[in-house]
Amino acid sequence: MMRLYLSGLLRMARDRSELFWGLLFPVIMATLFFVSFGIGMDPEKMSAVPAGLVSEENGMFETFLTGMDEGILDLEKMDGEQALDALRAGKISGVFYGGSEPSLTVAASGIEESILQTLLSSYLEHEAMMKQIAKEHPEKLFSAAAQLSGYPDLLEHVTATGRSMDTNLGYFYALIGMACLFGTFGGLDTSVEIRADQSALAVRRSVAPVHRLKLVLSGMLANFTLQFASVCLLLLYLNMLGLSFGDKWFLLLPVCALGSLTGVAFGIFVGSLKMRYGFKVGILVSSTLAMSFLAGLMFVNMKDIVEHHAPIINRVNPAALIADAFYSVAVYDNPARYAVNLALLAAITVLLTAVSFLRLRRERYESI
Repeated sequence: MMRLYLSGLLRMARDRSELFWGLLFPVIMATLFFVSFGIGMDPEKMSAVPAGLVSEENGMFETFLTGMDEGILDLEKMDGEQALDALRAGKISGVFYGGSEPSLTVAASGIEESILQTLLSSYLEHEAMMKQIAKEHPEKLFSAAAQLSGYPDLLEHVTATGRSMDTNLGYFYALIGMACLFGTFGGLDTSVEIRADQSALAVRRSVAPVHRLKLVLSGMLANFTLQFASVCLLLLYLNMLGLSFGDKWFLLLPVCALGSLTGVAFGIFVGSLKMRYGFKVGILVSSTLAMSFLAGLMFVNMKDIVEHHAPIINRVNPAALIADAFYSVAVYDNPARYAVNLALLAAITVLLTAVSFLRLRRERYESI
């Protein structure tokens, strides 16, 4: 079996397409995410957003923004022309106007501009709430105003462990889940190399006195080794970019190992189906992208939406389980949640492997 394992590993290491999709493509995606979202993966290291304030006798709005001027905003009062000149010169990211209807002017579209727009929207929502309270429950106006004045303290999102929470982390965790699932393509090739009606190599293997289980396991382990190494290199690259995995980063290695193994097992399972090779590739591509999408790769809140409306999907989606395990270690420090994710990944892997073996061992041919 060791000889089968080493020959399979050498053969796959020479496959440029598998090396590209298993290693280079996730690295390219990580780089694009990094460029798009910036270094802001650690919110504590973000600098305050420079902004100008053109005061127009709206004391409440001015008080609100002044309260934000502690690590969130670098606010400076200006007159109208001075503020616009600074905006055009790129010295500030936006200009707040404090009139009866506060507004914001920006010159570009980016993370800092989005933060300013979020602050303005938050104020307008609270202003509307205060007006409604004053109209319907004036006796509660004072307590509501006190809560509003303390609103800046609510803007720092921290976990139970005291770690800052950046929602952009979800994109990177989902990307790691997708990288693990790219082992499906190697798993598919393993099945093709076992079925005699699929390749010449499989024909020679079918007449060799080797048990099918050894063929399946050796191919699976060879694919797993290559895929797990690729995912580890991706983690190292993300760490170089500045993504922090917390103090217990070593707990992420079992997640990546089981995730890679699950991906390979899924590829072997699809490869055991009786259909043309092109259809199998289409199934793997579409299912991998779908699972990554549901885990938050394209829209970071998608996993939470699925959790609220169809939580069972997150329990059977390997990409979501991998991403959630990363959250459990790097953000929430929740051992129970981490263990559940690992157990579900292991159960999925065992089930797929068992079904694949049962299907492949029953293959018989009248002639080869």
